[in-house]
Amino acid sequence: MTADRIVLTIPRDEGFENVAQLVLAGVAARLNFTYEVVDDLGTALETLLERRGEEGELTVELEVGEGTVKAALGPFAGDGLRAELEQPGDGVGLRRVLETVVDRFAAVQREDGNWVELEKRVEGVEKREVT
Repeated sequence: MTADRIVLTIPRDEGFENVAQLVLAGVAARLNFTYEVVDDLGTALETLLERRGEEGELTVELEVGEGTVKAALGPFAGDGLRAELEQPGDGVGLRRVLETVVDRFAAVQREDGNWVELEKRVEGVEKREVT
């Protein structure tokens, strides 16, 4: 069985992060995710979107499979985000937030720059068609 995939590309301008949140909420409602799952994914998305920079476009990829939701966001300029994810910190930084709300995260290098991949397990939810 293949996973459903949604790709959303938005301008980095102020206000467009709400569109990404609405898409996430719509997918979550359609697939009957619990409030906790929606809140966790929304927190991860919001925290990453705060670091989106000011120029170009940002792409949010959502992939819904059996029991998991995967997301990838990017591209992010420079290596600052990767460094923030890789260094353990004592405060409430990006790494700490993601460790709390998702099951797996990683900074990855793609052809067009740095991306962040997230994975959240969703117990008891079977894959359904997203329309």
